[in-house]
Order: sequence, then C-alpha cells, then structure tokens
Amino acid sequence: MHLLLEATIFKIDVLTIDVRVGKAVQRRFDEVIGRRSYSPELARELEKVALGADELLIQVRFVRKVSFQQWLYGALDNLTRAEQAQLISPELRRRVEARLAVAFGALQERGYERGDRLFYRVRPDALRTVLVSDDGRVHLDITDTGKEPGYVVRASYFTPNGVFREPLLRSLFD
Repeated sequence: MHLLLEATIFKIDVLTIDVRVGKAVQRRFDEVIGRRSYSPELARELEKVALGADELLIQVRFVRKVSFQQWLYGALDNLTRAEQAQLISPELRRRVEARLAVAFGALQERGYERGDRLFYRVRPDALRTVLVSDDGRVHLDITDTGKEPGYVVRASYFTPNGVFREPLLRSLFD
C-alpha cells in the first residue's frame, strides 16, 4: 500500500507512506477483493484484515521538514480518531500519548528532516520504531513489547475516519 500525503489548500507534499504486509495477509487482501471494485463496504472488510495483520512494515518518508510538534499533533489526532471509532479505549489513548512524549522526546528539537525515514515494524509481540536520516544515521531505535503497541499503530493508520485509511486501501487497486 502507498500514499502521498499533501497538506494545506496548496497541496504541499509532506510525506509518503508505504505499508508492507506478510504473504498470508496479502493473500487475505486478494481473497477479500476478488474481482470487486473499491467501495465503502469493501473498505470496511479490508480494514478488518489490516487491523488483524500481525506482521507489518510501515515506512514513512518525509519529503519536507516537519517539526516535532507538527508530527505529534498528527499522531495525537490519529489516536483520537482511533478512539472515536472505538478501536482503542480512552485509557489506552492516554497511555500511548504519554509514551509518545517520552519515546520520541529526543526529536523535540530536531524534528523530521527531508529524506528521513520512520519505520514501524509490527510483529505479533512487539513494535520496533526506527528513524533513519537520509545519510543513514539512526536517530531513534525503540522496541515496545506486547500486542498492544502494534495494534495501536494499525488502528492509527487504518481507523475509518482517519486521513490514511482510504488512500492506503485504495492503493491496493492500483
């Protein structure tokens, strides 16, 4: 799955997102899609497959500088949307918000530079998050254990009312 996120009324390119899933999940996507065209009903079925994917790699590539505050605002908005869709509880949202401030705190001054790649590697029992700059330097490398961290990432990217869900799911038809 792939998307280019544009911001503001001037459609300024901000970042790209690429999502890779394991072979079993890809087969499940193919089964659900069959010969059907994209529709809201089909999107709900695909969303369930994505939310259940226990092996996932997400790469966010920044095509312009994004401040830490801008990124944090977007991440918190995604969490709120996931809560509104009842994919996560209010208590879980609060815990993740607190964790974001600590885990990503090292980026407060630097933010995200053009060419940075932020990777989320979701496994059944862990989430690894790595930020690599264009020159290959690692600025962040953290691992959260348990099922919850990976699920929260999936919920943030595939929440029904989120900005990423529809373009990512539509890209399965390209």
